[in-house]
Amino acid sequence: MVANFKMGGEFHKIKFTIAPTKGSGFSAIASSSKDLDKLQQAISSATKGDSTVPAMLRHGIEKRIGIPVEIDYDYKGAGFGFKVDMYSLVKKIK
Repeated sequence: MVANFKMGGEFHKIKFTIAPTKGSGFSAIASSSKDLDKLQQAISSATKGDSTVPAMLRHGIEKRIGIPVEIDYDYKGAGFGFKVDMYSLVKKIK
């Protein structure tokens, strides 16, 4: 998944690898060391009022799949953790 961020007045294009986690979750990890460097630069250039990287990823993922996701603040692995809103998923399947 490629994500475009605007942080600190600059645009950043970063590729993430999406992988499932236990339960109803998944993680988004920078795909390469080059993407990780871009991500760190984006975070360091952030100014007050900019959204956080997980919030921007969440918005992009929700637009793409059409189902609400939550940021998993308890995720302990590399990258950023998210959980699928299972009630919305079931509602969409019905």
